[in-house]
Amino acid sequence: MSLLNENLEVFLAASEGKSLSETAKQLSMTQSAVTKKIRKLEDSLNVELFDRSKRPIKLTREGEILKHHSLLVKQTLESTTKEIKENSFIHPIFRIGAIESLSKSLLPQLICSMRNEASKIYCTTGVSQSLVYALERRQIDFVFISCALSEVKNLQRYKIFEEPSVLLVPSSFTKNRSQSWTWDKIRLSGLPYLKYSLEGGAGRINDTYLSMLYEGMPSQIEVDSSSTMLALVAKGAGWTIARTLSLIQNPELADSISVLPLPPPAFSRVIYLVARSDENTAQTQHLAKLSRDIFKEELIPQIRKFSPWLDS
Repeated sequence: MSLLNENLEVFLAASEGKSLSETAKQLSMTQSAVTKKIRKLEDSLNVELFDRSKRPIKLTREGEILKHHSLLVKQTLESTTKEIKENSFIHPIFRIGAIESLSKSLLPQLICSMRNEASKIYCTTGVSQSLVYALERRQIDFVFISCALSEVKNLQRYKIFEEPSVLLVPSSFTKNRSQSWTWDKIRLSGLPYLKYSLEGGAGRINDTYLSMLYEGMPSQIEVDSSSTMLALVAKGAGWTIARTLSLIQNPELADSISVLPLPPPAFSRVIYLVARSDENTAQTQHLAKLSRDIFKEELIPQIRKFSPWLDS
């Protein structure tokens, strides 16, 4: 978490961009809010920091001086903060967000592993979009999501786990039927496709995958909850593309759902731990290691029970 004045942080971000609109998009702010903060900083210093007559905008001489010294101060503050945290007897606070499919699998084990080294642990779950929104607004500090946010600057990213996608089909539907499915068989089966909402990571990767295959998969039902999705599959409402972790979340539905190999080509979902670049790197790396160990020791054996044919 940065200790610099917010107006100064906005100024530094703007000094690296080509326009104030680009800076606003990067900071998830409106352009008028960015302009207001820069104007407030300029008024307090009684100087112009940007030459707005040029495109892209450029720093004035005073702006260059302020940027140089601000970056030095920021580096010193970050170094000092890191030293204080690493040498302090006060345990840090962890504010963690995770997608729903990790709420019963990863989070409980992770919390138990961390509770002796944290003063407080706050956890929240939701779709990827809402978690990223909370991370950008500093409402949470670490998120476990299924996208690396490679287009967003100033983030730390750690790959935690890669899980193959599978077909989830009602068990009643697969009785006395071939366990080998092709996309043609699925389309002609008469069983509807159940779609994950595009607001979540599962919905986006499924939609991208099906679009690449040029498969026409119309759907009447769209949900954003894995628990709701699995309940629908268990009741025979249709089939979906998911990951085995969703069954670990809802073991009571396992007997009513068949987990089948996805027809070629296969694709996987990658779980990432993402944090802002100003978070303590050592803490983020430690969190990533704990999470990988939980997957390796606790979750992979459970995944194999539901889908033993998956490549380990």
